[in-house]
Amino acid sequence: MTLSVVQAVLLGYFLGSVPTAFFLVHWKSRVDIRHAGSGNVGALNSFKVTGSHWVGAAVLLLDLVKGLLAVFLARVLWGDGFACVGAAGLGAVAGHNFPVWLRFRGGRGLATAVGVMLLVAWMFVPLWVLLWVAAFLAVRDVNMGNAAACVVGLGATVLLPDSILELFLTADIPRPGFRLFAGLLFVLLLMKLADPVRLYFHKRNGHS
Repeated sequence: MTLSVVQAVLLGYFLGSVPTAFFLVHWKSRVDIRHAGSGNVGALNSFKVTGSHWVGAAVLLLDLVKGLLAVFLARVLWGDGFACVGAAGLGAVAGHNFPVWLRFRGGRGLATAVGVMLLVAWMFVPLWVLLWVAAFLAVRDVNMGNAAACVVGLGATVLLPDSILELFLTADIPRPGFRLFAGLLFVLLLMKLADPVRLYFHKRNGHS
């Protein structure tokens, strides 16, 4: 691992770790979001805790911008080499999910991951959204929709042949590098979705 890749990861991590939901919820309601609602430091819980649509929307937008900014700055500082761009994107999602400032209790990374993917391979984003909509309509649960879309995305990343994968990628993105990047991205997201998925099935089985 080169020094520039390490630097890109750290850049992404510290951008992603800015706890936008924590700050906005505390400013709006004087509440620590980690101890309110679901405890998730993200847009949906921000809305539920504050009852404010604009707070939820602001958190969603700012979390997405963190991913965009990490990839953009990586390109400015290290060029279009995919290793640094992908490393910064993964760092941003890891920072959002496990921010050092909040004792590693962060959000679930979906908005930040979308921001990253918009600058890495934007054509995956509409497909990802369609997968989420289909899953959500089937189960009527946001987190299950997220998890299902991520599982399908992970499977597609691993199993799709290059001839199909390249339809979504620009010529300068190495296919093996993208598979590794996207696989790690979906794993980061699924790590934070494991608990809500377990809770969903626990409730479905009739437990309180």
